[in-house]
Amino acid sequence: MGYPHPSHPKETVVLSKHFGDPEARTYAGWLKRGGYDALRKALGMTREALVEEVKASGLRGRGGAGFPTGLKWSFMPKDVVKPHYLVCNADESEPGTFKDREIMRWTPHALIEGCAIASYAIGAERCYIYIRGEFTEPWKVMSAAVDEAFANGALGDNVFGSGKRIEMVLHRGAGAYICGEETAMMNSIEGKRGNPRIKPPFPAVAGVFGMPTTINNVETLAAVPHIINQGAAWYKALCLGNPKSTGTKLVSVCGHVQRPGNYEVTMGTPMRDILYDMCGGPPPGREFKAVIPGGSSVPIMNMEEAEAALFDYEGVVEKGSMLGSAGMIVMDDSTDMVYQIWRLARFYAHESCAQCTQCREGTAWTTRILERILAGKGKQEDFQLLLDLSENMTGKTICVLSDSCAAPIVSGIQKFRSEFEAYIAGAREPALVSV
Repeated sequence: MGYPHPSHPKETVVLSKHFGDPEARTYAGWLKRGGYDALRKALGMTREALVEEVKASGLRGRGGAGFPTGLKWSFMPKDVVKPHYLVCNADESEPGTFKDREIMRWTPHALIEGCAIASYAIGAERCYIYIRGEFTEPWKVMSAAVDEAFANGALGDNVFGSGKRIEMVLHRGAGAYICGEETAMMNSIEGKRGNPRIKPPFPAVAGVFGMPTTINNVETLAAVPHIINQGAAWYKALCLGNPKSTGTKLVSVCGHVQRPGNYEVTMGTPMRDILYDMCGGPPPGREFKAVIPGGSSVPIMNMEEAEAALFDYEGVVEKGSMLGSAGMIVMDDSTDMVYQIWRLARFYAHESCAQCTQCREGTAWTTRILERILAGKGKQEDFQLLLDLSENMTGKTICVLSDSCAAPIVSGIQKFRSEFEAYIAGAREPALVSV
């Protein structure tokens, strides 16, 4: 695991400072490292002041959507006349993304502290942490840490003697990618099938169990104690020129790089620096060909776009993709782009909950068409058919799973059409058996 080291000027160690340190997993070890100071400070503030501090920091959701965190908190009803809930999305299932599990593995109390502060800020007395079922080690570490937090008064009926009640429940998922969508996650917590819900009503009005609910990502919540301890101005200053994208970002880099792993960078770091300086560039004798910058559900970038992009929300959008979850999938010139796009489409077809026709049928049909092309039986008409299917899958379903399938297909055809053409023309050996 490529943990960051401050040898590069763009690398800023905040969230990952104690990655790899076993003592930081324990309550006593976390206290030695300044742990729970932020929660004690927050309990002495008003809920409104906490929300305003997070707003002023510019912290945006680190799970993929990038929505301003303080603004999301402010949507919760000010008067707590019925139960409020916080849900922490720890169902990290986006292909190419593996940062949240490291927070839970190494600094579980950072997440617990962030959840407790957020719970108090939104008027919630109970927080659910929804952990991906495959995360065996993070589950064990988080379970032990939550028990420690209760035993030491950081959670429970009277948090640190403040009179505030904050309960925490770990809820284990069962391996469904769709449950990473916030409303599907709420259905799963309620014991229902993990199907996304139609919005409105939005979670802040009617969320889990029909009560006001806020859903935040692991990395988002883990950043909150740092903001409370050091102030919104400090966090906002952690950027390289773009005040709309502040703080640091954990970047998961996998694929054809010499040093894959998690890196923590200041928002606005040139993507080129991440690829070549931090990750060591491509394998010897190879050249980079394409990058998916934000997990598999965002458009593919060619290298001209990637090397010119700044790694923040606006910088990646400007070059035709999205920051998403910052799961960077890197491909060199040995990659068969048609084959890799088919693999992504097959993943989304498998993970569709099937309640929307456009998604259920669209993901399945795109997979079949791509299989036909890879088997050497593609037709020129398949280009338009794939684009038409993608159009019908985008912005027309309850959640964005079908959009996520369409993104690599459309961007792949736009930027690597010659590879599709080679299969259709018979200039390339079939990659799949005849279908």
